[in-house]
Amino acid sequence: MSRFAPSALLPSPARASSALALFGLAVLLSACSGAPAPTPAEPAKPAEPAKPAGPTFDYSADASKLNVILISMDALRFDRTGAGGGKVTPNLDAFSKEAVVFSHVTSAAPWTLPSHLAMFTARWPTLHGVTNKLKPNPDGGEAVFTRLDDAIPTYPEELTKKGWEAVAFTGGAGVSGKFGYNRGFTSYLDDKAFAGMDYSGPPAAEWLKAHVAGHFFMFFHGYDAHGQHPLVDQTPRAAVPDYQGKLDGSIEEQAKLREQGLAEIKKPGDVARLDGVDAEDTRFLIEVYDAKVKEADARLGQFLATVKELGLLDTSIIMIVGDHGEEFMEHGYVDHGATLCDHQLHVPMIIRFPNGDGARVVEDNVRTVDLFPTVFDALGVPGPEGVNGQSLIPMLQGEKMVLPIYAESDYRLFVHLRSVRQGQKKLILDLEDGQHSLFDLSNDPNELADLSTIDARTTYEMEQEVRTWLNGMRTDPKAYLGLEEEHIKLF
Repeated sequence: MSRFAPSALLPSPARASSALALFGLAVLLSACSGAPAPTPAEPAKPAEPAKPAGPTFDYSADASKLNVILISMDALRFDRTGAGGGKVTPNLDAFSKEAVVFSHVTSAAPWTLPSHLAMFTARWPTLHGVTNKLKPNPDGGEAVFTRLDDAIPTYPEELTKKGWEAVAFTGGAGVSGKFGYNRGFTSYLDDKAFAGMDYSGPPAAEWLKAHVAGHFFMFFHGYDAHGQHPLVDQTPRAAVPDYQGKLDGSIEEQAKLREQGLAEIKKPGDVARLDGVDAEDTRFLIEVYDAKVKEADARLGQFLATVKELGLLDTSIIMIVGDHGEEFMEHGYVDHGATLCDHQLHVPMIIRFPNGDGARVVEDNVRTVDLFPTVFDALGVPGPEGVNGQSLIPMLQGEKMVLPIYAESDYRLFVHLRSVRQGQKKLILDLEDGQHSLFDLSNDPNELADLSTIDARTTYEMEQEVRTWLNGMRTDPKAYLGLEEEHIKLF
């Protein structure tokens, strides 16, 4: 038995009784002799509970010296990373060995714009309000670009108010500053749509070299794995030399396939469906995607090498995240946005603390909206109030946390979908026709077997949770039933 065990520190009942008896005898003797009665000894105090072993993830004392770097690898599926069983991300995998890797992360939305702003604000897309690129013009006429309401703070903006300089080097399009990302930034590169890290990486590296002594937040982003970013180092056919089919793997073709699938959504309840893509075509598209991921990983490695060479690796908290995944005919469709299946929602999320402190793999279900609250908590910096994301620091310190796992998509007004996950059970609700699907991800990771009629009780309970969530966001599901809208062409 440990010498620090509680039983060795606290008196037993028998010992307590003996002590009281002796004290009573001493009082009696003193009364007879006229001597003052002895003062009773203080009872032994319980031992302090042992503090959790390992790092506390408290960097508040060094916050004024630490930089914060967010790296977003657009359209990167978790299953392409080493932690997810993939073999095409050696640089990311090496970085992960010195970081906290969250292996069950759900993105708030399955496409770039609402997903990234959910991270920037730690709010569900419905609550941050930027669910599509365009919105009706209040003055009539053509639709106008959506922009984050100035009353909704972003975490990067909060950092600038506390002394960090904010800069961004991005691939534009869904992370263009005009949507509200660039508030407080001194520099925000977004002039090329769907640019990869081959474009945003060099200026990001040059900026770092010129600001080694600075105190900064950097948002580094690229569309390298995205369908609208081409392979750079080789052609798609060269990447898959044994493919003899009809596809060419170009970004023009990818856009055409995406729109063909979406065109099948003609009335509420319809789903995106792409005909004419066989198993060999699907293999080709997947291998082209994997080649893009390899290129993305190589560029990530170059950027991280610069960070290390400049001595910034251990003076920074570095986050690497995916905003959404990608589908390759798992549900009869390619691209993303039109479903809430895990191929689109399950993304990597990795945080490296200085010196690789606390490196581990976390298996609990978490959300991308938790990313910035976690880093702010580690820095001891107060973040915006009233957000949906939560700090995961208590989880890293050993506390059990059960988080509500939600996601949503109103992608270009083709769909209005909401989902909730409880453990390995996941329910998807289509707001336009009220239909629901229930999946058990433990034995059906591809979400092909709908259990809603078999497990009616779980289906009902989880649907009620979705509806309670919607009610809390002042969303009336009845407003979507039978809804037919003009679809947004801009992607």
